[in-house]
Amino acid sequence: MKQLKVTLIEDILNIEMLERNKFHNLSLSIENDQYSTSLEKISEFSTDDPEYNKYNFKINLQTVLDNYVAINNSYVEEEKSGAKLVFKSNYASTSLEEDIDSDALETSEEFHTAFKIPFRKDWELTNFHKVYSSNGEHFLSVYVTKKNALAILIDQEVGAAQYLRHRMITKLDIHEKEMKIAGEIKLNYFDIKNCTVTMVERAGKQSFSFPVKLASAPIKGNKSFRYIYEISIRIETVLDYLKQLNQTEELSLDLFFAIELNETDTSLQFRVGNPRFLVDYFMKGELATFDNENNQWYSLVPYFTLKATNLSFTFNVYDKTAYNYFRKNKNNWRKVASKARNKNIWIIGERSYKAQDNGFHFFKYLRENHPEIEAYYVIRKNSIERRNVEHLGNIILFNSKEHFEKIIQAKYICGTHHPDSLYPIRSKEYIKHIKAKKIFLQHGVFGTKNIAPIYAKSVNEFYTDLFITSSVKEKRIAMTDLGYSDSEVAVTGLARFDTLFNQDISVKRQLLIIPTWRDWITNAERFEQSEYLERYRTLLFDPRLKAFSEKYNMELIFCLHPNMQDYLDYFKDAPVTLISQGEVDVQLLIKESMMMLTDYSSVAFDFSFLHKPVLYYQFDRNRFLGKYPSHLDLDNELPGPIVDNLDDIFEELEIAGKSNFVMASEYIKKADAFITKRDTLSSERIYNAILNLKDKTLIQKIKDDPFYLRLKLRFRKSKHYFPTMKKMYWFWSHFRPVTQDQIVFESSLGKRYEDSPRAIYEKMVENKEPFNYVWVSNNNLPLKVNPNTKIIKRLSVEYYYYLATSKYWVNNQNFPTYLTKRKETSYLQTWHGTPLKKMQHDQDIISGRTEGYLDRVTHAKNQWSALVSPSPYATKAFRSAFLYDGPVIEKGYPRNDIFNSKDAKSIREHVRKTLNIAENKKVILYAPTFRDYEKHGKKFVMENEINFEQFEEKLGDNYVLLMRQHVVVASRLKIPVEMRHNIINVSNYPSIQELMLASDMLVTDYSSVMFDYLNTNQPIYFFAYDLEKYLELRGVYFDFAKEVPGPLVKTSDELLTAISNNDLYWSQYLESYKRFQNKFIPFDGPNTSETVYKDFFKR
Repeated sequence: MKQLKVTLIEDILNIEMLERNKFHNLSLSIENDQYSTSLEKISEFSTDDPEYNKYNFKINLQTVLDNYVAINNSYVEEEKSGAKLVFKSNYASTSLEEDIDSDALETSEEFHTAFKIPFRKDWELTNFHKVYSSNGEHFLSVYVTKKNALAILIDQEVGAAQYLRHRMITKLDIHEKEMKIAGEIKLNYFDIKNCTVTMVERAGKQSFSFPVKLASAPIKGNKSFRYIYEISIRIETVLDYLKQLNQTEELSLDLFFAIELNETDTSLQFRVGNPRFLVDYFMKGELATFDNENNQWYSLVPYFTLKATNLSFTFNVYDKTAYNYFRKNKNNWRKVASKARNKNIWIIGERSYKAQDNGFHFFKYLRENHPEIEAYYVIRKNSIERRNVEHLGNIILFNSKEHFEKIIQAKYICGTHHPDSLYPIRSKEYIKHIKAKKIFLQHGVFGTKNIAPIYAKSVNEFYTDLFITSSVKEKRIAMTDLGYSDSEVAVTGLARFDTLFNQDISVKRQLLIIPTWRDWITNAERFEQSEYLERYRTLLFDPRLKAFSEKYNMELIFCLHPNMQDYLDYFKDAPVTLISQGEVDVQLLIKESMMMLTDYSSVAFDFSFLHKPVLYYQFDRNRFLGKYPSHLDLDNELPGPIVDNLDDIFEELEIAGKSNFVMASEYIKKADAFITKRDTLSSERIYNAILNLKDKTLIQKIKDDPFYLRLKLRFRKSKHYFPTMKKMYWFWSHFRPVTQDQIVFESSLGKRYEDSPRAIYEKMVENKEPFNYVWVSNNNLPLKVNPNTKIIKRLSVEYYYYLATSKYWVNNQNFPTYLTKRKETSYLQTWHGTPLKKMQHDQDIISGRTEGYLDRVTHAKNQWSALVSPSPYATKAFRSAFLYDGPVIEKGYPRNDIFNSKDAKSIREHVRKTLNIAENKKVILYAPTFRDYEKHGKKFVMENEINFEQFEEKLGDNYVLLMRQHVVVASRLKIPVEMRHNIINVSNYPSIQELMLASDMLVTDYSSVMFDYLNTNQPIYFFAYDLEKYLELRGVYFDFAKEVPGPLVKTSDELLTAISNNDLYWSQYLESYKRFQNKFIPFDGPNTSETVYKDFFKR
C-alpha cells in the first residue's frame, strides 16, 4: 500500500495517505496569509498495520481558485507575479511522560506543519494539470516545492528550478561539421515524457530545435530521476536557420532543454550547461561551413557564459578569403606572429560596431601623436560609426583576413569591454596564440552598479593586464571589490576626457534625458510589460515636463542606451527630440546640454565633471543593482540629488531652474572625488602607463592559470593539506628570517573585518606607521584603508608563511592552536569581548568541545605576548579563566573608539541608509551569543526564539529588527520574504560597532556585546529564554539576574511587550545602567587604539 497517493481528476484533487495513529484529529488545509480553506475528509479507517490509519481527502480546486480571486480581488492588479498557497497538515500528537512520582501521564501537542511528500516511502503523484477558474481568466497549478511540500501557484507557471535537481556536461566532442554534447540531468518528482534542445537567438525570437538521445540511469533513493543525454549538432542542419539571422553584429545563440514531464502538464525550459572543469578548460574547436550561394563562411564557436557557465555559441559570418586564411593557419600562428616580431602593433577598439568612446579617442591620440606605433582600429564594415574613425587611417574591418593576422601579431590590445570582443573569433585554439597584453580602457567611470560578476579578476574569460581608472577612489574599488593588485590598476582618466574638457562647444539650453539599459529586458515582449517603459512614457508625456521646458526655454532630448535602441519606436510620439545613438556623438550631447536626467548611467559622471547639474531618477534601484551591492554609497556619493517619483523630479527640476542650472557646491565636491585630473592629458597618461607595464613572470602566469587554481583547491580539500602545512610552518619559522616591520592582523577567524584588530590597524595606517600590513580576510575591505596591504585567506599556504615570518601578530581570537609562535615574534591578543560567561578553566562543565580542548587553548594562550583588557573586572576574569600571568594592557577596547568618534552620527546615518531603514523607524539590534550545548555535528547552531509574526503585529509599524548571529553559528537564519522589509539579517555586516551606532536599543542574552553597547547610552533588553540551563552549564562571573541594567525576559511575547513600553526604561534602570558602565567600561574613550598599540610596541 502506498504511503501517499495524490491524484487530480478534472478539478478534484484526491489525497489518499497512511499516517501513524498516534496523530489525532488529522486534517489538511490550503492556505497563505490572505486565504485558508480545508480539504474534505472522505474517510478514515484502520489498516492491517496496527500503527497506521488510512485517510482519504478531496477538494475542488476550481472552487478554491474562484474563492481566492473573489476574496482577494485586488491581487490581480497588484500582484502580477501571482500567488502561492501551501498545503498544511493539522493534527495532535500524544505521548507519555513520567511525573515525579513515576506515574505515566499522557500529554498532547498540536501541530500545524507543511504537508510533505514522504520520499523515503512509497508514493505516487498523478495527473497534475492546470485548473482554470470558472470564467477562464485565471489558473492554478499544483506542484511540489524544493523542500518536498505540496503547494499551489496561481496565475504563475511552475519554474524549472522546482523540479531540476542537477545538470552537467560531461563531454564535448567538437569538429568542424559536427559537435556532440554528452551529460546528465537529474529531476525531482516527475520523469521525462519528451525532451528536445532548442537553439535561440539571444534577445531575439528565432529558434531551431534538435532531438536529444536520453537513457535512464540508476540513482539512489526514489525521489529523483537520472538521465544520460547526448546531443548532436550538425552545422549543415542549422545552416538555413543561421542564414535567417540578422548578422549586423556578433550574435550569441543559447541552448535550452525543452522537457515535457509525465503526470504533469508543467514543461521545463532550462539552459544546457554546467560543464565539468576539464570539459571547460580543454574545450576547443568550432562548427563551420561554407555557403556556396552567398560565397561566405558561417561559424559557430561554443563557449560557456561567465556567470552560470551555460553553453552558448558565438555566431559570425566571414568572407571566403578571411576564413580560409584562418583555417590555413590553425597550426601555423607562431609563424604568423614571427613575421611582425620587429613591429610595434597596437589593436584598439570598442564594440565591433562602435567608434565614439574611449577606444576611438585613444586611437586618435596614437595616430596623431605616435606615428611610430602601428596602431589599428577594429570596426565592422557596415557600422554607421565607421565614418568617425576612417579618416585616421589604419582601419581593420572586423572578421577580415587582416583582422585574424594583426590580432596574433599585436603587442597590445586596448578595448572598452572584454578583450575577446575585439577578436575575429572566440575559438580557444585561436585565443591561446594571442600574446598581446590586454588593456581595459573602460567605457565609463564605474561604481554605481557592481561590475564584479563581469570584470573582476577572478571572472573566467575576462583577462586584463592593465585596468584604467580615473581616480584614486575608483582604483581602490578595483582593488578591494574586483581583486586587482596595485600594479594592475592605473589612475589616468579615460581617453574620452581629452575632448570632454576641451572648451570648444557652447552650452545649449537643453535637458538631456539619458537612462541606461536593463539586463532583464531582453525582447520586445518584456519591454512592453516593463516598468521602464511605463515610467519613461509617463515622464515624457507629463504636462509638467512641457511646462518646465517652456518656462526655462529648455529643449528636451531623449537618448536611449545602445542596448535599448531596438525600442526607440515606443517613444516616437513623445513630445521630445529622440536621439538614435550612432547618429549623434554622446559626448557632444554631454558637452552641449545644460542639465542631465539619468538613472544609473556612468555618463552622469562625465556630465558632473563639467560641473553641471545631474538628477538621478531611480525607481527600480533594488532590481537594477540585483544581489550584488553597489560599489558606492549611492545616497551619499553620487554627484546629484536622487528621486524615485515624478513629483520629486519636477521639484528638483524647478530647484535647478531657479539656480540657473548651476551645480551645487556639495555635488561639485562629490564629482571631483571621482576624477583626479580635469585636463586633456588622459590619453597621454594611458600611453605612458601601458609602456611602463611589466611582463608577467612565469610564476605569475602559472598562478593565474585556472588549472593551477583548480589543483590548488583540490589539494586544499585533501587529507594531506594540514599535515603538509604544519611541516611547512615549522620549516619557515626555523629557517626563514623574520620580517621586522611586518604585522599580521586577523579578526573573527578571518570571516569579518572588524573588532579591535581593525581599529588598531586603521589607526596605525592613519598615523602612517611604517609597517608592511598583512590581513587575514575573506574580502578586500582592509584595502580601502591601505591599498598596499597584503590580503591572505585563513589556512591558505600564504597564511602559514606570513605567520611564520612576521614580527608581529594581532588577533581577537586564537590562531590555530597547533602553531607555536617563534621567539622573535610578538603577539597582541585583543580578545573579542568582556567576559560574562565563564570560560575555559573556570568552567565546571565543558560541553560542545572535543577532547583535549583545554590543552589546546592553553597552548594557544602561551603564545600571547600581551593581552588587551577593558577593565579591572575583565583582567581578573581573564587571568582566572586562561591561567594567564603575562602582561595586560588595561586601557579599554580599541574597537569602541568609534562611539566617541566625530563621525559617529554620519556612520549611523550611513548604515541606516545602506539597510534601507526609514528615518521614522526605531532600530532594534538583536545580537545573541552561541550555546556550547547547541550543536549539529561539529558545528554550532541556534534556533531563533523571536516570534517574527508577533514582532510584525506588535512593533512592525514603528520598528526595524536587525538580526545578528554569532560568528561561530553555522545555521542559516530564516526570515520570511514578506517580512524582510522590517526584519533584516545583518550577520554578515562587517562591523557590529557600526550596527550598534545605527540602532536605538539592543536585545541580547549573555553576549559581551552588552558591555560595548553601554557606550551608546541606549536601552538594553535581556532575552534569556534559557537562563537556568545556561547558568547551570556555563555559569557567569557576576549575579546576572540582579545586576543587568534592563528587563530580563524569557519569552518572545514578554520581550516585545517590554520594548513597546520603552518609555519606562530609564525611570527603572538609569542607576543600574550607570553602575554597569563604571564597572565594565571605565577606560573606553576616543583614542584607545593608539594608546594600546603604542603600549604594545614599547614592550
